[in-house]
Amino acid sequence: MTKPPNSKELLLDEEEIRNLMNEYCYAIDSGDFVTFAKLFQNAEWIAEGKKPSNESANNIIIYEDGTPKTKHTITNISINVDEARKKATAHSYVTVYQGTSDFPLQAIFSGDYFDEFKNINEIWHFSKREIRNSITGDMTAHLKIPSLTIPSAKDKMK
Repeated sequence: MTKPPNSKELLLDEEEIRNLMNEYCYAIDSGDFVTFAKLFQNAEWIAEGKKPSNESANNIIIYEDGTPKTKHTITNISINVDEARKKATAHSYVTVYQGTSDFPLQAIFSGDYFDEFKNINEIWHFSKREIRNSITGDMTAHLKIPSLTIPSAKDKMK
């Protein structure tokens, strides 16, 4: 029989999971797609009920500094670890800001992340990230074809 986790174990689990959630934001915003790939190597990534196509892997516009010039911010983070400390879920709000020399700073996306994690040998990993409740702005300076990644996004702004 497994003994129930103590509060210190749960706090450490939650902190490790929160760090994974933040690492995703740092990886995307810094253009570190090697780290992004490692975070999701054994996980699903779903946007508005659809798995992005293989084409969407090269959909992000990278600028001269090697970044997409974005800032992904996550707020209202709620993390729930199961009693066996083998699985966890998280929910957060996400807002993505972008600004370039030709594109004034603005929020280009807002939505919800619904995440699932698994604990393998005492190390937490993403098992699923689902993006829902999208509110899209002008994503044309961030994604070559916005709807490839976020189905409700407009590919051209008026």
